Amino acid sequence: MKKLLLVPIVFAVSCIAQAQAATVDIEWFEPENYRDIKVANGGKKAFQERVLKDFTGYFTELAATLPDNQVLKLKVTDIDLAGDIKYMVGPNNQSMRVITDLYFPRMKFSYQLTENGEVIQAGDENIKDMGFNMSSIHHNSESFYYEKEMIEDWFKDTFKQD
Repeated sequence: MKKLLLVPIVFAVSCIAQAQAATVDIEWFEPENYRDIKVANGGKKAFQERVLKDFTGYFTELAATLPDNQVLKLKVTDIDLAGDIKYMVGPNNQSMRVITDLYFPRMKFSYQLTENGEVIQAGDENIKDMGFNMSSIHHNSESFYYEKEMIEDWFKDTFKQD
């Protein structure tokens, strides 16, 4: 009976090991000092946590495309979300984030890509997308679409895979 249980367990562990992708390790350095992760209405801390969680998930998703023996380490030092908070607007004089060409998304960070513990690529980045609003396709239903598109462009340019 014990031998019968051992075979599926060994198989499951080997499948999990093969399915693992590269990992990402992100340090959000002093997010309270970031240029703009302000919320239009609601709790500032809760919104900040939502932004960081969302971006962590997106970097994790992108890192999954890297070889499984690699680790992407990021130290994010600034975020400036697309748009700007306008106060006392709309029918109820509420605050809202208004997206215009003038307020493009930006992000500052340093990164290291390691393979089997050895640094194979590193850099300091100050990415921005001044043409973010030129796309004919706008995915308003996805949170932080413009920022994610900017991050994905950087990722694809930086980690070109054969």
